[in-house]
Amino acid sequence: MRDIVEDIKTRIDIIDLIAEHVELKRAGQNYKGLCPFHSEKTPSFMVNPSKQIFHCFGCHKGGDIFSFVMMVENMTFQEALSYLAQKAGIKLESKGHGSEIRSGIKENLFAIYKEALIFFRNNLKVSKHATSYLNKRGVDNETVEKFSLGYSKNEHDALFNHLKTKGFSFEYIKTSGLISSGDHGIYDFFRDRLIFPIFDLQGRPIAFGGRILSESKNAPKYINSPDSIIFKKGETSYGLNIAKNSIPQKGYSIIVEGYLDVISCHQYGLTNTIAPLGTALTSGQLKKLKRFSNKVLLIFDGDSAGISATKRSIELCYKEGIIVKILLLPQGEDPDTFLRKYGQEGFRKCMSHAISPVEFLLKVYDRSKLDAVRYMLQVIASCPDPLQRDETIRELSDRSKINELTLREELRHASRVKRQASRVDAFQKSGISSPENMEEKMLLSIALSFPDKVMLIANNIEPQIIEDPVIRGIFEKIKKWPSLEKLLTVCDKEEQKLITMLSINTEIDETDVEGIIENCLKTIAMKKLERQIRLAGEAGDVKLLNSLLFEKKSLLQKSKLFLNGGNLAKN
Repeated sequence: MRDIVEDIKTRIDIIDLIAEHVELKRAGQNYKGLCPFHSEKTPSFMVNPSKQIFHCFGCHKGGDIFSFVMMVENMTFQEALSYLAQKAGIKLESKGHGSEIRSGIKENLFAIYKEALIFFRNNLKVSKHATSYLNKRGVDNETVEKFSLGYSKNEHDALFNHLKTKGFSFEYIKTSGLISSGDHGIYDFFRDRLIFPIFDLQGRPIAFGGRILSESKNAPKYINSPDSIIFKKGETSYGLNIAKNSIPQKGYSIIVEGYLDVISCHQYGLTNTIAPLGTALTSGQLKKLKRFSNKVLLIFDGDSAGISATKRSIELCYKEGIIVKILLLPQGEDPDTFLRKYGQEGFRKCMSHAISPVEFLLKVYDRSKLDAVRYMLQVIASCPDPLQRDETIRELSDRSKINELTLREELRHASRVKRQASRVDAFQKSGISSPENMEEKMLLSIALSFPDKVMLIANNIEPQIIEDPVIRGIFEKIKKWPSLEKLLTVCDKEEQKLITMLSINTEIDETDVEGIIENCLKTIAMKKLERQIRLAGEAGDVKLLNSLLFEKKSLLQKSKLFLNGGNLAKN
């Protein structure tokens, strides 16, 4: 396996790979760009071409080409291996890793959903019931094909039986969520429903949405496949697999509420339209959407549920640094009905009247302007973009007629509270157990950047003396695997994160290296002595205490000898 990984790494340059997702610019020995994994306006995402690694100093994610593909495409290591092997022109053997990949649960679910899609599409072609409904809704044949629409028969277990004849096991079919069981045995989850396939960004079917076509009062109008290991509703948007090419071209995305809204918008030329799955937009959906543009137009219903969804979506957009506008359609209209009445031209005229979040909230809180202002200040405080914050606060002052300085003072207070909470959270997730480990990090940084110094450091410090468990774990491995590429393959995620951060962030003059090592070892040894002195004092061990105090006194003299064979941190 390691040979395959190394072969792939030699054939794929990390700059070329990441440049497919991030606009990179040269910055000294590194390249930098906006991080694809979190919202930011100032680039903190760095890629080092010589070491073939990346690291973001904002969200602390980092690694090699495999780590990047796993994170950006939501893949397992085996899936990333298969993907990159294909990209590198390397054919995986049918035995070993290749068979493991194909036999995994994910691969079986992908295959089941692909077969189910074929089944549903064939059903639609012969169903007058379903095609009649689509004709009434004005959906043409080209759009049916574009969105791969289908139909689930009004039969107890038609899909289940079909999948069994294709050789899929009961366990995998059940895991897919396409069947359910009850008092009447096993039955299809989707029955007598128009089927809306849901695809991932690679164009693979991963779930289905279904609209009931009968007049049943008990059954819900719409249902979705349950979450699975290939489908997370909160991270998936309907239509994004199609709209992802149009959104960057048009410079923004349109977010609507339902499947048919998306379909109508695309049919009328608004090919940058998507919809969240479920009742509300999520941060996970916005993070994926932001890869293609940081501007959105929200078009939700004007009822109370739609207004609440719009407010929540505004909050999420500001938190992600996304510029948002809102389109209010006439009462009782949605994008689908409006387009069929007034066409593309009428819809575009309506779009020209889209309003800002400030206008929307002042309109919603018509009788309570101060509530609107307080709400908007909290929203602005969560925004990472200073220009967006500044522009919004000016507009808020102008439209509310409240002094701008007063609003800015209130915003500073709200922002200060949020920053403090954010820093605590970032510190807890950073992988560094304590801020008092600068010398340990410096030694590790030198060991990673100057491989010829690894043994010098390792011979002068025992891993167990290192306080930080992540750094300790790396030092325990680095003597055996001094090569950065090999080291990354044997380290866990927290260790990889720290390694990539320190490797990219090194700005040490080679002429200063040995002096820095000496100072770090001296400080670490001194800290160890001080801990031992404290413990000896608490235990009342006078003899040990005197010995340790003498050792502390002589430490400065010993430090000058360590490069010639002395040992500061092993005693």
